[in-house]
Amino acid sequence: MPVYNVENYIEKAVLSVLQQTYANFELLIINDGTKDNSIQKIEKYASDSRLKIFHKENGGLSDARNFGLERAQGDYVYFMDSDDFIESDLLTLCIDKIEKENVPVVVFGYFLDTEDKSGNLISSESIVHEYEVINIENKNTTVTNNTIGLLGYAWNKFYAIDFLKQHNFKFEKGVSLVEDILFNAPVFSSVNSIHFINKPLYHYANRPTTTLIKTFHANSFDLYLKKNECLKKFFNKWEINHSNELLANSLLLGIRYCANNLFAFKNNLTENQKYNHLKTMIVHPETQRLIPFYKPNSKLDSVYKTIISQKRALLLYLILKIIK
Repeated sequence: MPVYNVENYIEKAVLSVLQQTYANFELLIINDGTKDNSIQKIEKYASDSRLKIFHKENGGLSDARNFGLERAQGDYVYFMDSDDFIESDLLTLCIDKIEKENVPVVVFGYFLDTEDKSGNLISSESIVHEYEVINIENKNTTVTNNTIGLLGYAWNKFYAIDFLKQHNFKFEKGVSLVEDILFNAPVFSSVNSIHFINKPLYHYANRPTTTLIKTFHANSFDLYLKKNECLKKFFNKWEINHSNELLANSLLLGIRYCANNLFAFKNNLTENQKYNHLKTMIVHPETQRLIPFYKPNSKLDSVYKTIISQKRALLLYLILKIIK
């Protein structure tokens, strides 16, 4: 569990692990150079021999996860964020599933918990996969946009350590936004089936103050292109017939995020620079290659598709400027 400036949330996260119905585990706390009182908040639980705290210089989320993976001694590993919490039966269900199916990784659902500025729960949406297993026989009907969404996180996966170490799977350091899918796509390219627990076991907090979401990333479009290249390798390995539709949806979601990012968050860009960012995304060869395969789910999606297909960057710029 990487820890960096989460003093308001870490105690709940740690308790949700220590109170698991499955008790034979070690919880590795990786202090990634936190500047607040996060570690002090959980020192009261140090008498629990399952809790082990490591200290390191700040290197980011991926570096902290790799640090923990190198020191993990169990048969399985689970990467949890320190500002969320888990259901009490997560470990029990994951171990039962991974051993019953004899597979190196399982995926489970999660709750998207939306909170207000005071930390009060506004809504909780359950997100699970439509199918229990994806394999060679059913891949072209069971791999959906929802599949790609669920594969895009590390905190809803349960991995066999030997499998990760055998293939030398590690998180890419220095990458934000898409680091989890860059890790998971090669993982799932190395298996012949993907098994799901169709129950939400993780509580992901969507907060107004979430740092990553509220930060402007100048290289975000490049990261989404990198994500798609990684997905493309996964689709090619699995020989997914509708890979272009999935890639189109993934990239369009990225473009919409990047476009909103330009106008919604504080940055030092001039209006001309914002326009040029939009234009770069819209006219990019990969965007234009995939846009015909994009299937809109709403009128707004259809508007985006039309604007991008016609490369009307100025129109999109004006719309976003008015909206924001």
